[in-house]
Amino acid sequence: MAAPKLPPAERAKIAATLRLAAGAGGAGDAERLAALAATERLLARHALALPDLVELPPPPHREPQRGIWRDTCRALADRPGSLRQWERDFVTDLPRFGRISSKHRYVLDEIAGRVLGAGAAT
Repeated sequence: MAAPKLPPAERAKIAATLRLAAGAGGAGDAERLAALAATERLLARHALALPDLVELPPPPHREPQRGIWRDTCRALADRPGSLRQWERDFVTDLPRFGRISSKHRYVLDEIAGRVLGAGAAT
């Protein structure tokens, strides 16, 4: 039999129910049986059974997405006359971060929309 494929969201649900069925978190017998039944229902949606899990291929490796927010900072820094002082400091300091928060992204998007135009993406 060819190894079945499951969407990542389904894999996560099955993994969670199997952890519960294995007794994670101090689950009692009734909870464990219910989790096992839930796992079997999830598998049945894909015409699978518990023994088929052994044959599942590993999830595909995803390369991390490289955000373009650093490029946006660079493009904004090239237009210092269009930026307020705090904005110049912001776009100069931001690339030093390994990752940015959603608040940083929102602020950067607002600045980029005003300075670079509505099509500027972060």
